[in-house]
Amino acid sequence: MTQLPGIAGQIEEAIGLDLTVRLLKRRGGCEIHIPRRVAGSMLAEIIGDEATARVVDTLGPGKVLLPCGHLRGQFARREDARRMLRAGASLQQVALACDMHTRTVSRLRAEIELERGARQPTLPFDRT
Repeated sequence: MTQLPGIAGQIEEAIGLDLTVRLLKRRGGCEIHIPRRVAGSMLAEIIGDEATARVVDTLGPGKVLLPCGHLRGQFARREDARRMLRAGASLQQVALACDMHTRTVSRLRAEIELERGARQPTLPFDRT
């Protein structure tokens, strides 16, 4: 019985949960190429030659869209950024801590302000 949905479940059956999660953390939500030749492929660099050969045997060569983009951590990073912004961290502090661009953090701050119903951002010295 697999724990993952769809194509990820088929990959899990072929190579196991640990290697599948490793693959999804690196490439989840993206289209990957399953190679005809295993050695030296991008897939083999992530999960190893033996596991790649099992994926090729299971799915055949070609392109596959992997689900589970959330395993790459974007959702968690965004939530951490929102938490830090609510606590009063600066854009640059959040960007560096969460491995994001300052424009992305600025957009998240604008979303937070919109949720609060503010028409313009609250500055650190405006807080009471």
